[in-house]
Amino acid sequence: MNKKLITLLPMIFLATSCDLNISFHPQSSQTSSSAKNSTVFLNSDSSFDEDSSSLSKEDSSSGDGYSLIWSDEFDTTSLDETNWNYQYGDGSGYGITGWGNQEQEYYKKENISLQDGNLIITAKKESNNGYSYTSGRITTSGKVFTKYGKIEARIALPAVQGMWPAFWMLPESKYESQGWPHSGEIDIMEAKGRLPNVTSGALHYANDNNSHTYLTANNVFKLNNYTNIEDYHVYGISWSEEKITWYCDDVEFMTVNKSQWHTAAYVQKDASPFNQNFHILLNLAVGGHFDSFVLPPDTFSSAEMRVDYVRIYQENK
Repeated sequence: MNKKLITLLPMIFLATSCDLNISFHPQSSQTSSSAKNSTVFLNSDSSFDEDSSSLSKEDSSSGDGYSLIWSDEFDTTSLDETNWNYQYGDGSGYGITGWGNQEQEYYKKENISLQDGNLIITAKKESNNGYSYTSGRITTSGKVFTKYGKIEARIALPAVQGMWPAFWMLPESKYESQGWPHSGEIDIMEAKGRLPNVTSGALHYANDNNSHTYLTANNVFKLNNYTNIEDYHVYGISWSEEKITWYCDDVEFMTVNKSQWHTAAYVQKDASPFNQNFHILLNLAVGGHFDSFVLPPDTFSSAEMRVDYVRIYQENK
């Protein structure tokens, strides 16, 4: 990915454990789909029907003004392909070799598994198509997407140098017929495997000069809490027309307001890339821009990113 101008705009930080960082993130493929209204569940052959879903009435409320409208609890033995798509290779098939980040893994379906109620994405040291590592990447593009609400997942991450796990979102369509970063990107959670007590969230969009703006903050697990990224934590965002707030285990650590992403780069009257439908991605990358191209140690054989569930909540009206 070519380096672009990065502009840092003011943010409101809501927890004292946050640090401010600037770096690059995936310039990723965006699968186009027809835009839908409001917050929705959609797959290729049906619309959301609460009565036919696995969610009971008792389970449907989060107790904070939101109701659960979709989830994947990963309680089956194979990935539900009415919800998820596999992505393959090194990104060249999508026009972004190295996935826009000079990543060092080759994505395979075989690196995705379900076990004991968890989705498991496994990065391995093995040769494939000229790459020294393999891993897995999935997306809900064209099947499950949302505009606004709470989007969260309970995840345990590998504390291994060179690992780059991510839980993030891309738009269903190219906003104003333009690609990344103009169409926006929401990174709910990213981590650098060599830093076991830190995760981060970020927002990408175009600045007044129509170049890349990247806003980010860290979530830091205090060492005296005896927890780190290897433990399960709930990572999420609450997203409305006015702002996006990032949280971990219900502790908020970053907010970006609507006024910050309304820039001169957007020509529409309602100039916001974040008032459209976004889908979800989960992947475990190896190396790449995010952690200055650090690779796993020579002794590395494999590492796992384990996802207990992914859920979408809609604000009660």
